Amino acid sequence: MAISPEERFRRRRSVRLHVIVAMFTLMVLIAVNALFTRAYPWWLWVLMVWMPIIAGHTAWSMGLFDRNKEGS
Repeated sequence: MAISPEERFRRRRSVRLHVIVAMFTLMVLIAVNALFTRAYPWWLWVLMVWMPIIAGHTAWSMGLFDRNKEGS
């Protein structure tokens, strides 16, 4: 099943927003980490959890999880 151009655009836009929110959040967390607990970079844990979620969201937007409704 092919994704319509409108759906593809909507999915791309949602992934782009997700990445922008993630980058902004990480910038804030890095700044907070630098101000309060410089010795331990705990923001890396947030990065390690968030990146696979963004990868899955990107795969969804590309249509990798869509089932083929035609035939088998």
